[in-house]
Amino acid sequence: MGTRGAQVAALIDSKRNTFFGLAEGRRERVLLRSALALTCIAGSTSAALPQRAEPVRIERDGLKFELAALSQDQVRAFFLARGFAAQQVEQIVETACLHRSAIGSAFTIAEAPEVRVALTEWQVAAAGKEPHSPKVREDWETVWKRPDIPEDAATAFYWALFPTDQTFKPTDYNWGFLTFGLPPGTVFDLRIVWRTDGTAHRTTIEGLQCAQ
Repeated sequence: MGTRGAQVAALIDSKRNTFFGLAEGRRERVLLRSALALTCIAGSTSAALPQRAEPVRIERDGLKFELAALSQDQVRAFFLARGFAAQQVEQIVETACLHRSAIGSAFTIAEAPEVRVALTEWQVAAAGKEPHSPKVREDWETVWKRPDIPEDAATAFYWALFPTDQTFKPTDYNWGFLTFGLPPGTVFDLRIVWRTDGTAHRTTIEGLQCAQ
């Protein structure tokens, strides 16, 4: 395992230990609040973002993928409800370019191959900026370590983000936030990579936009 992989594994273990170290009632509240918020956001995104009314959907080569931007008001509501201070929330609004996602395997037969998604292989390309990977859980670690951020808020933020690296068996899927690290209103292309039975597949989604 390389340095980056070790860092990812260590952070996941740390957050898992933090989560399971909470009292049972607090664990339930953290997960319930995040799940309810993500469900509500998923149902309201299209109405809140007239510039792109429908989510982007891809289904090919084993991948099932859906992506939609979140409005600034949705982002504020989610993070204020998690316990973040208003100033911290505005920093997220101005820098995160938050989207909701649902990603998994398009296969339905048990014998079908696994599908792997590693966000660090993706590239965000915006005019006048260097291409970069999405901002993943590990990149937010410095935010979570700040003493002024409540532990419950940091834990909820972690579990609301889509996992950095995940392998899906047939019919498996997951959902969570993706953060692209761009200012509001930025138009960008997203180059995504996934691996089906070890074979890499690629596609580019053009003309995505951070909410403004």
